[in-house]
Amino acid sequence: MDPKASQTMPPVRKPLPVDHSILNEMLAIRLQQLEIENGGMEAFLPKTGLARGTYYTIVRGIGNPTLRTMERIASSLNMSVLELLGFEAADARRALKKSGVNYDELVSAIGKKNRADRGLARQTRSRKLPS
Repeated sequence: MDPKASQTMPPVRKPLPVDHSILNEMLAIRLQQLEIENGGMEAFLPKTGLARGTYYTIVRGIGNPTLRTMERIASSLNMSVLELLGFEAADARRALKKSGVNYDELVSAIGKKNRADRGLARQTRSRKLPS
């Protein structure tokens, strides 16, 4: 082997260790529980609104879903992100009350925003379709 060739080759990148977080683990455990309650992965997966690969990495605790992804999963399952993570609404009410925020008003405002966002997305998709 040419000694110059080894000097010009970039160093091999080693894969980074998987970053585990408490939140990722909580979501993975909760999705596994919901899977069982809903008749297994094949029955549950379509309800999440996720692609199989994305779901698989999240449920194994190695995915790093954004808050928006968690909101999309929760919305698809007709629950809040807090419920998706296993928190009770009463816990959220108490925590928000300490900050002077009304839980019901917040949930209502978020629901209105999500409906408006979905409506806008539908309009955008329909404009892109060829006539």
